[in-house]
Parts: sequence; structure tokens; C-alpha cells
Amino acid sequence: MGRPQLILRNGQVTKNPNKRITQYVFHHEGSTFTIEHLVSKIEGGINYYFVEVVSKDQKKSTWKMNELTIPKYLLNL
Repeated sequence: MGRPQLILRNGQVTKNPNKRITQYVFHHEGSTFTIEHLVSKIEGGINYYFVEVVSKDQKKSTWKMNELTIPKYLLNL
């Protein structure tokens, strides 16, 4: 078995029943961080990632992340 790609301490991972959405929630210094991964319904389709941060003052910020193509010169590293 390979090494894990994500280590989550003091948090939780939730998958919905159809396994298309995985949510990672963790807390750090009074803020709550949520990362949501939405898997495409079609083979080779686009996956979506959202990051949400709720501060201890209940201020919410949300970002939609885009997958980037790895440059060819980095493929052999």
C-alpha cells in the first residue's frame, strides 16, 4: 500500500452514499476548514474542489479551486 496523500489530524472525513462527494473538516486556531471534493459523473470529467474557512468570528470565505495540468518538465520528478 502506498503512502497516504492526505493526513488529517483532529478532523473528520465524510463520503456521501453515492461516493461522488467527499468532505474533509478540521479545526485550527479557532477556525473551521472544510474541503469538499466533487467527483465527475463521467469518466475523465472535471473534478471540483471547494475550500471554505469559517473564522472564530463566524466570517466565512469560500474558494473554488481548479485543477491544473502538470507541466511536462515536472512529470519526471
